[in-house]
Amino acid sequence: MSLADEFTASTDQELIQRVQMAAVSAAQAIASEAESTPNHNNRVALANKVANAPGSYGAPFTTLLCAEGITSASTDADINNMVSATWNTMAGQPVS
Repeated sequence: MSLADEFTASTDQELIQRVQMAAVSAAQAIASEAESTPNHNNRVALANKVANAPGSYGAPFTTLLCAEGITSASTDADINNMVSATWNTMAGQPVS
């Protein structure tokens, strides 16, 4: 998929809504993960932000997912998996 196609996909409202719901679902799971999980503090901080303002995170997550090949034709399972795979990127790296 070309960069132009990825950008176009990232503006699809139905896809943004699906990704937003996947992010909310992931936020719930991450909020209760073990404290020993790498990057836990940043992951939980993002989970709290997503849970409290999901509409603010649908588009940013969708842009990142589309850059990784997600499209409106992707399954919900593909979207859920990619949200999980990109969570640390969105959360930021741990501060030493």
